[in-house]
Amino acid sequence: MAAKGLHKRQNSWNDGVNELHPALAEDRLDPATSFLYKPRTITMGALGLGLILYYSRTFSPPSEPVDPQAADQQAYRNAVAGVWGMVFAFLGYSTLQGPVTCMVRPHPAVWRLIHGILVVYLLLCVYLLFQDVNAARQFLRHLFPELGVDLQERSYGSDCRLWLPEEHKINWSVIKATVFDEFVVAHTVGWWCKALILRDYTLLWALSIGFELMELTFQHMLPNFNECWWDSWILDVAVCNFIGIYTGMQTVKWARAQDYNWTGISGHATLSGKAKRSLLQFTPYSWDNFEWRAFSTPLRCLQASGLLVVFLVMEVNAFFLKFILWIPPLNPLNTLRLLVLFLAALPTAKEYYAFCDESSNTQKLGFFAWLYVSLAVVETAVVIKFGRGMFPEPWPAHVLWFWGTVGAAFTVIMLVWSLRVGIAGAKGSKSKIA
Repeated sequence: MAAKGLHKRQNSWNDGVNELHPALAEDRLDPATSFLYKPRTITMGALGLGLILYYSRTFSPPSEPVDPQAADQQAYRNAVAGVWGMVFAFLGYSTLQGPVTCMVRPHPAVWRLIHGILVVYLLLCVYLLFQDVNAARQFLRHLFPELGVDLQERSYGSDCRLWLPEEHKINWSVIKATVFDEFVVAHTVGWWCKALILRDYTLLWALSIGFELMELTFQHMLPNFNECWWDSWILDVAVCNFIGIYTGMQTVKWARAQDYNWTGISGHATLSGKAKRSLLQFTPYSWDNFEWRAFSTPLRCLQASGLLVVFLVMEVNAFFLKFILWIPPLNPLNTLRLLVLFLAALPTAKEYYAFCDESSNTQKLGFFAWLYVSLAVVETAVVIKFGRGMFPEPWPAHVLWFWGTVGAAFTVIMLVWSLRVGIAGAKGSKSKIA
C-alpha cells in the first residue's frame, strides 16, 4: 500500500543541495505510479540516440546539390538542424541525468528539464556576448525571421494631462489608452507570481517601489520607461501591484494553511477520486514558510537586499534587451524568457532562503540560484556591451545625486547597525563570563 499521512507545510527539506526529497523515498511511492520514478536512463537514452540517428539521416544522407545556391541553402538548413539537435540532446541529458533539485511536483524530471533550459539560455547569452550588436540581431532571426528590424518604442509619458483646460473636459483618450493597455493584466499577474516566489510583504513592496525607481532612473535611455506620474504610482503601484501582491499573498496564506494528504492513486477507490488525485499532482507537495525578517540583523538585511537586486536586474534587463536587440514586446521570445525565469525563480528563492537560513546546514548555493545569478550577470554584460553608443544622453544630475545619497546613507546605516550589534554581542559575552 502507498504511504498515507498528512504533510503540513514546513521547511523540512531545504537543507541539502544533493539530498533525495522525502517524497521520493521508496516507502512513500504509490505502487500504481512508482514505475514513473524508476530510472529509465538506458531505455530513454537509446530512444534519444535513435531519434538523433533518424533525423540526422545517418544511414541515408542527402545528395549534395549541384547548384551552388541550393547547396548553400542546404548547408544552412543542416546548420540550423544541427544546432537544434545539440539543444535537444542536451535537454534530453538534463532531463535524465540532471541534478537533484528541491522540487518534485509534478515530477522531478520536469525541473531537471527547466534547469537544462536555463543552462541553454545562459549559453545563448554567452554566445551573444561574443558577437557585435548587428550580428546578435541577425542571429535572432534564425529563431524568428521577423526580428532584426528597428523598432519604434512606445512612450507612455508623451501626454500626462488628466484635464484638458482648453476643452474643459477630462483627458479620457489618454486615460483609456493607459488603463486598457494590453500589458495591464500581464503586469498584475506578474506581481501575483512574484508573491508566490518571495512570500513576504516587505520584500514585495520594496521590489515594487524599487522597480518604479528603476524606471525613473533609466527613462532618459528607454522611451518605454517614460511614464506619467499617475501611471507609475497610481495605476502601477497602487492598483496593479497592490492587486497582484495582495491576491498572491492570499494564495500563499491559503497554501500555508492546507493539510497536504498525499494518499496515492491506488488509495482512492472511485474513478473521480483517482482523477482528482492525478490533478493534485500539479500542486505543491508541501509549502515552505519564508521568514525573511529583512530588518532582523545587518547580515539578513544584506542578504534580502541582494535577492532584490538580482530580481531588479532581471526585470530591467528585459526592457533593455528588447530595445537593444529589436525584439517586439509581443514576440514569443519575451514570453518564453518570462515563463522560464518565473519557473526557475521558484526553486531559486527556496535554495537561496535555505542558503541564508541559520537553522539550515546548507553550505553552498543551489543549482538554480547559482544559474540565476550567473544569468543576471551575463545578461547585464550583453546590455552594457551592445548598448555602448546607443544612449548618448548624459545621466541626469538628479539621478546621480539621488543614488549617491541612497548609497551613502545605506552604507552609513549598515556600518552603524553592524557596530551596535557587535558591541551588544560583546557585552552579552562579557556578562555570561562574569
